[in-house]
Amino acid sequence: MRSGPRFILGAAALATSALVACGLDVVGGLGPASSLGDAAVPTEPETQAPERLGDGGEAPTFDAALPGETVIDAGPVDSGPCGPALFEENFAQGLASWTHYGGVEQGVSGGNAYARLIEQGKRNRAAGLFWLPTVKATSFKASFTYYVSTPSSLSKGDGLTFTWLTSKGPQALGTNAVTGQGFGLPPGVAGHAVALDGWQNLLIGDPGAPSLSLIEIDPSRGNPGSYDWHIVKKGPYYEVDLYDAWRTIDVVVANGKASATFRFSANGPPTTLFADVDVDVDEDDDGVIALGFTAGTGGVDAMGFFVDTVRFELTNASCD
Repeated sequence: MRSGPRFILGAAALATSALVACGLDVVGGLGPASSLGDAAVPTEPETQAPERLGDGGEAPTFDAALPGETVIDAGPVDSGPCGPALFEENFAQGLASWTHYGGVEQGVSGGNAYARLIEQGKRNRAAGLFWLPTVKATSFKASFTYYVSTPSSLSKGDGLTFTWLTSKGPQALGTNAVTGQGFGLPPGVAGHAVALDGWQNLLIGDPGAPSLSLIEIDPSRGNPGSYDWHIVKKGPYYEVDLYDAWRTIDVVVANGKASATFRFSANGPPTTLFADVDVDVDEDDDGVIALGFTAGTGGVDAMGFFVDTVRFELTNASCD
């Protein structure tokens, strides 16, 4: 069984903990990070009993990653008549086909390559990794594996997302990306995301942590992480189900509705996170202009965020 990125994680990677989204810092023109301060939360947040992911048919310690890997040439695998509609990546040949910011790097461990968004222990960081399609589409299928490494302390940060954007704003993607509870998303972008969150920020309506939520990114309401952006809230979950092993998430967006499932192992049975939830994709705009991942850490002990084995398919691509 392929191991996780242990040369980065160290012994503390075996500890389980919450993904914490507690800071609200901005990476921008004043230097590496200019702080907006940690979000204030009540000292005694609501306590909820965790629920178990899966149906009990698999042990949560089962790793979704497969032994070894066949190299997938970085880049589109189907050009189509107007541009790529299918994109597969296992990072064996680096990050050349991605737009990225915040220090995203290729990592290799035990013969397996992956993308490291944020290294464990790096505080106040914002990172993003996106594929920018050259054809118009409003529907897609996405599948990926992720790995979140956890330090042994009780206060850990922060969050990881799978994001699809319908607008990236006037600035270069990643400009002034928000750390901490902003999950590494930049201001001015619009879209949706599946967010893995481990700190219950009650002021923005977070569920108990750790959680998996569907969120709406709306620049008219403020910077990412500054308002209640939840559409669906799922959790809290047991930490061992979400962290320190490769997990698989599948997302389908079609006809203005989104669905997502979670799997412990790459070929294991899926658990539904949400199904047929309305998401606004205006047929008159540019459709989905970016698919990818973001991560953020704040001022507490930082978790590590990694992704691998990515497949994006635009299911209604056109040349318009």
